[in-house]
Amino acid sequence: MIDTIVRVEKIELNNFKNVQHGIIDLKNDMERFHEYELHSDLIGIYGQNGSGKTAVVNAFEFLKLIMSGKSLPTDSYNYIYMFNDTAMLSFDFFIKHKEEEYIVTYEFELKKENHEAIINREKLSYVEKNVVRRVRKTLVEYDTQFESIIKPITNFSTIINKTENVVNLKVAQKLAQEKKSSLIFNNEFASIWDDMKEYILLKNIRGALIDFARFNLCIINTQYSGAISSNLIIPLSFRIEEDKRISIGNIGVALNHPRIIDKDYFILLDKIVRQMNIVLGKIVPGLQLELHNYGEEYDDKGNIGVKTEILSLKGKDQLPVKYESEGIKKIISIMSTLIAMYNNPAICMIVDELDSGIYEFLLGEILSVIESGGKGQIIFTSHNLRPLEVLDKDSIYFTTTNPMNRFIRLKNVKPNNNLRSYYIRSINLGGQQEEVYNETNEFEIQRAFRLAGEKYSVEG
Repeated sequence: MIDTIVRVEKIELNNFKNVQHGIIDLKNDMERFHEYELHSDLIGIYGQNGSGKTAVVNAFEFLKLIMSGKSLPTDSYNYIYMFNDTAMLSFDFFIKHKEEEYIVTYEFELKKENHEAIINREKLSYVEKNVVRRVRKTLVEYDTQFESIIKPITNFSTIINKTENVVNLKVAQKLAQEKKSSLIFNNEFASIWDDMKEYILLKNIRGALIDFARFNLCIINTQYSGAISSNLIIPLSFRIEEDKRISIGNIGVALNHPRIIDKDYFILLDKIVRQMNIVLGKIVPGLQLELHNYGEEYDDKGNIGVKTEILSLKGKDQLPVKYESEGIKKIISIMSTLIAMYNNPAICMIVDELDSGIYEFLLGEILSVIESGGKGQIIFTSHNLRPLEVLDKDSIYFTTTNPMNRFIRLKNVKPNNNLRSYYIRSINLGGQQEEVYNETNEFEIQRAFRLAGEKYSVEG
């Protein structure tokens, strides 16, 4: 039994990239209490290119960095909508800690400052789940403009009324500003109140969110697909739980020739391959991987390691993974994390362009299996429409042409409607509360091609 479970319930973006306002609610049935030990949550995000799908993935990347206590990316400035000075992101979480249940909201504001971005404001609030009268309470709020640095003042009277604590608080704020990181998830800030009994709830909720960000929020962006396409490296996203120890991260495995790797690195990689093999042969019939050990050798730094290569096995056939299709390499790349998400209700997996290279029928089968038997959460973007035919209609969001209402579920979908056909009909005929496609004209495209060719043609 897991002591603490954190599940994402809602995400709201304001002035983030090309999304002026957009909300995605992961609760497929608003009235149904989630049986978190039994049911997965799937959300697929669909829409035309450049319509805001990847913005959701980027928002989770910011969340993971911030709640892990890390600095903002150096290019954060560019994620704020070009006509605004600030962007606000808000996340709702269901947190179950032993017998206590809360709906917790963490929101933060990014602000442009000298061609960089800072965390200008952040707030952590909660509602108790199992009470008759639900009242939202603020745990802690930080704003660079607050004279007291943090609020509510009544919550932090023990800190604010002691000179030593105020000095330490100002130091923590200064360090967070210099690092361009969160104050709420800053260790220096936590050390001020960590031993005080009146802040036990803040400590528990903050700790649950930090653990979620570090160990259970797994993000697979398009850099994975880019690395795979280069055919030089395959990035393996992994999460291995063994003897109450969690190993999580990404390993880049060279594809062009055998490499000498550290012995501990080899042991971990071997565990990942063994874990993946249990499922791989069922998804791609007959496929198995082998972490081939060529023996111990010295690397170019004089350290002894294991010379190794990942091979693909199909019956008696054996070849380096480099020569497998891009779709198989994509499946291998995400398989370990997918296994963890399927089995663990506390894991949230974010995948950009899940369909990249994967045969559409297989993609539909994998998602259908996760929806019916999985336990964790997966949020994915895709261009392949096959999942629309196999997933519950409430599991799909569509981007719109309206930046002020960027994400919607389709309305008036009947149980016997094919959501794929219904979506295409909505593109062609409309009928939704928002336009879901910026119309293109085949004849205008043809004319543009012809004009471009005439204007920049080179006479032989």
